[in-house]
Amino acid sequence: MTDHRAVALFNQRRQAISKEKAHYNKFIFNGHFSVFLLILFGAFLLGYGNWLKHIPTGIPYALLASLAVAVISIFPLRTLLKEADRLFLLPFERHMSSYLKYSMLYSYLGRVALQIVVLIVLFPLFNKLDSSNFIYFVLFAISALIYPYLGLLAKLEWIQANRPVWVMQLVQWVYFALTYFIILGAHQWLGIILIFIFASWIVLLKKGNQQRLLPWERLIAIEQQHHMNYYKFVNMFTDVKHLRSMAVRRRYLDFLLVRPNANKYNAKHMYLFLFKRSFLRGKDALNIILRLVILTLILMIWLSNQWISLIVGGLFMYIIILQTAQFYTQQAYGLWPQVWPVPEERVIQGYAHFLYHIMFAVAIILTITYVILFPAQFYFALLFFIVGFLTIRNIVKKLKYQEALLRD
Repeated sequence: MTDHRAVALFNQRRQAISKEKAHYNKFIFNGHFSVFLLILFGAFLLGYGNWLKHIPTGIPYALLASLAVAVISIFPLRTLLKEADRLFLLPFERHMSSYLKYSMLYSYLGRVALQIVVLIVLFPLFNKLDSSNFIYFVLFAISALIYPYLGLLAKLEWIQANRPVWVMQLVQWVYFALTYFIILGAHQWLGIILIFIFASWIVLLKKGNQQRLLPWERLIAIEQQHHMNYYKFVNMFTDVKHLRSMAVRRRYLDFLLVRPNANKYNAKHMYLFLFKRSFLRGKDALNIILRLVILTLILMIWLSNQWISLIVGGLFMYIIILQTAQFYTQQAYGLWPQVWPVPEERVIQGYAHFLYHIMFAVAIILTITYVILFPAQFYFALLFFIVGFLTIRNIVKKLKYQEALLRD
């Protein structure tokens, strides 16, 4: 395999990944979610604009921005390597340099848009803090676009040197944050010197790895983990056949999983217990719902507008309930209906009860937050329950219709 064929192999895999993402994007960016993102974006702009009019003083914005941008400057390394490559590509390792160069570029271009968006968001803040000195933010933006690519090169050489990845992640975060903070502190030349020092360190790492072989197992494992993380994200919107489900024992949640007695563990109550158990002991679903709830609370508190907070809470209530749609297919079409067959009406009924439990728990949290923020308009918090009830009713109606089509 020549260098030309190595590049052709990478392009073939890149196209396959793009085709797969285009397929799943149809389910992710559907009409409802697109409208939700548009409203959320408008709410953010409104809240951010109002906040910029009255920026609190005494807060180290340069330090906070440096730490935050340093985190997102650590781009994930994507090589698109597969399990079989450790066997079939091993004889052609000397031609893999071109393949890895393209993988570095692919990794960079896949995340640089987020970096640009963050820089655009930060510009009005620093322009308002110091509008007379513009050059320091330009150098900050340039360094924030250069460092991620240098970080990818350093990460690859560090992995090839067979050293822990977390050490490189920590070093990059500290070094990037220090450079950003120095540049934002109007010490531009010192920040530029630090960039050249980091680039020189990468050259030294590369020279030390000239006689080393590629760590195929580690590179393949890293790529597989990134791909699995993408499947977990897509699984929030639709079922992914490649996803490996895992369970985690959370003893602190056992009080929510009280085992029903023999009289109640029957066809009528069985699926409510199974849905709750799958949710509370699933590795990803509970964390996803918790993140959505925390994000909702942050937006409601930050925006501090009774109408916008109400809309944001209602939209997130709708999104959160939709994220639980995967549990129906996991249980209704899994092993249990074959071991212990029950009428499909019982399965849907148990699923509806499960959704109501989720809805009431989330609605109570949102209601408490809204009442604390706007005690005089506490009655508007009923909207959270109304949205949840109507969403569940619509989901159950669609499920019954789908099951009726399957029977036919």
